[in-house]
Amino acid sequence: MRLSTQVIDCAFGAPAASVGVLLRRLAEADWHEVAHGSTGADGRLSGWHGRPLRSGTYQLEFDLDGYYSALGTIPLYPRVIVEFRVSDPTVDLHLPLLVTPNSFYVYRGN
Repeated sequence: MRLSTQVIDCAFGAPAASVGVLLRRLAEADWHEVAHGSTGADGRLSGWHGRPLRSGTYQLEFDLDGYYSALGTIPLYPRVIVEFRVSDPTVDLHLPLLVTPNSFYVYRGN
């Protein structure tokens, strides 16, 4: 299974580059880091290092404080944590995140 994400800054109508992203998996009531990275110039992150994802519950944590501080803005949400379930590890998953300094929206993409 391939997991990818893309961050779009709707306030600027542009991809959000250099957003730090942490991937965690829930195991035995604790969250364990699986991988981390940051978005590229196109706002995308798909080159996760590590093992393929298997069935289970995961989190993507997006560092909006780091991204917006570089733009001289303090966001309402310092980070966004998206919790999701992998039921079928043979199906690719794309989770885009749309952000502004005061809002966010995530959905399952193609």
